Amino acid sequence: MLDSILSTAKDYIQKEVGKNTNVPKQQSSVVSDVIFNTVSSGLKKQLGGGSKTGASAGGGIDLSMLGGLLGGGKNSGFLDGMSKSVVDALVKKAGLKSPVAQSIASAIIPGLISTLTKKIGGGGTLGNVAGGLLGGLLGGKK
Repeated sequence: MLDSILSTAKDYIQKEVGKNTNVPKQQSSVVSDVIFNTVSSGLKKQLGGGSKTGASAGGGIDLSMLGGLLGGGKNSGFLDGMSKSVVDALVKKAGLKSPVAQSIASAIIPGLISTLTKKIGGGGTLGNVAGGLLGGLLGGKK
């Protein structure tokens, strides 16, 4: 299941980066890879200790845990951290200026989270999840 979720994430990121006017065309592949690698690394790190019982979906990944990470609430620190990691990675690895990296992340991450939450059947809504992300990315502005 995690492979399917990551495949969905990769497809979504590539599509959105291609449409984003803040991404220089010659860097779209690099930007897509940086965002995907940062997001997938963060998810894998957080889910590494997932239970192999209950709602487990193979590979030891507990879907309720994944849904909790993506759904915000008590795990919104994970989402804020992931957003900041994406911005930092875009600055360091893709050579983008911080405001451009923030703009790209704030345009892509909320939709990505919404897409992944829907894929696993989570109850998080874009409004709940994205509000916290955008607030963190934009210094409290929504």
